[in-house]
Amino acid sequence: MRLFYNLAIALYGLVIRLCAPWSSKAKHFYRGRRDWYERYRDLLSAVKGRKRIWMHCASLGEFEQGRPVLEALKSQYPDTALVLTFFSPSGYEVRKDYKGADLVLYLPLDTPRNAERFVKLLQPELALFVKYEFWYHYISVLYRHKIPVVYFSAIFQPRHIFFKWYGGFFRRMLYRVSHFFVQNEESKDLLEKIGIGQVSIAGDTRFDRAIAVAGSPYRNEIIERFTAGRKVLVAGSTWPGDETLLRKVLDLSEDYCLVIAPHEIDCSHIDAILHSYSAYEPLCYNQMEVPSSVLPGSRVLIVDSFGMLAYLYRYADAVWIGGGFNPSGIHNTVEAAVYGKAVLFGPRYKRFREAYDMLALGGAASYGEGDAAAIAALLKDHKALSAMGDSALEYVALQAGATERIVSYIVLKYLSTSA
Repeated sequence: MRLFYNLAIALYGLVIRLCAPWSSKAKHFYRGRRDWYERYRDLLSAVKGRKRIWMHCASLGEFEQGRPVLEALKSQYPDTALVLTFFSPSGYEVRKDYKGADLVLYLPLDTPRNAERFVKLLQPELALFVKYEFWYHYISVLYRHKIPVVYFSAIFQPRHIFFKWYGGFFRRMLYRVSHFFVQNEESKDLLEKIGIGQVSIAGDTRFDRAIAVAGSPYRNEIIERFTAGRKVLVAGSTWPGDETLLRKVLDLSEDYCLVIAPHEIDCSHIDAILHSYSAYEPLCYNQMEVPSSVLPGSRVLIVDSFGMLAYLYRYADAVWIGGGFNPSGIHNTVEAAVYGKAVLFGPRYKRFREAYDMLALGGAASYGEGDAAAIAALLKDHKALSAMGDSALEYVALQAGATERIVSYIVLKYLSTSA
């Protein structure tokens, strides 16, 4: 199985390299890792002589999940260098200038040589992984060098390969992890059933991050000018299936405007949205330099920029979370619920505990492709929207505190005598 794993990683790297001339994501992925050893050696000279903590995130969503822990550790250990790595360009390219970490880097592909060289070069006191991202060689090298590995905000489900009869190779990674902070009892039970006892239920740090964002001051004059005097539906991380349904909803909701933040903001997708919503005189945020650029007849604003969505939900009367018509499922509902907004999404949500919980509590609703009329009817029922928003906010408040539990353990167990 290790041979097949190595071949898969090598093939993945080759495909990325071949696609780089035609795909901006592949180009960033390849170029960001090219000649990494020499570049990283030079960059790490800036933190020479300082103890180091390494945090790895798959992409932007996991970064926001890990950010509260990273910033809490930075606050308590300002002299320790914090090194943040990403797998995906959609995380690195947006957060490469993040000031909360001393260095922000791409994680080299998980080959035996890369893992050994990267860990020896970095020499971290502690390695933190957010939610997912199980890389066999990195975990093995860290284990061999007796560097503690901690996963937090992790969540496991029976469908995961670790719990299948053929998953022995992947299970070995779990046994080499020093501690898991999981989100729920099911995850803890699954790990314990395969003999892993170093597990604590701490909850999900996304709630703490969402609460911090919602409590921070934020104003956007373009958004305020666009939404002034109108009911607002904010649609976050949308895909084509979402956008088709929302156009029908807008047809039936004359008093609403739509602020839509697509998950992919490449030119072809933005052009498709502009064409689909042409009857509503759609505007692109990045083409509007001043609030006066807002055209009075427009009912659709396309936010073709990353990093804003978590702040934009505050302007909504109701929120649509995208991804619910994709096999991978919906995106982050917590960022919207924290503002006390009714949370709506498509039918693929069952992998996400918080969506399931909010549905049960009445803070969210799920709709299918043919439900435009039902959604429009809900948008007109302001009493129902308010009650849903209250339930969503109450749910978020009850989930707070994961960051404090995780950081307290990390400090006591791994850093109190080393940093």
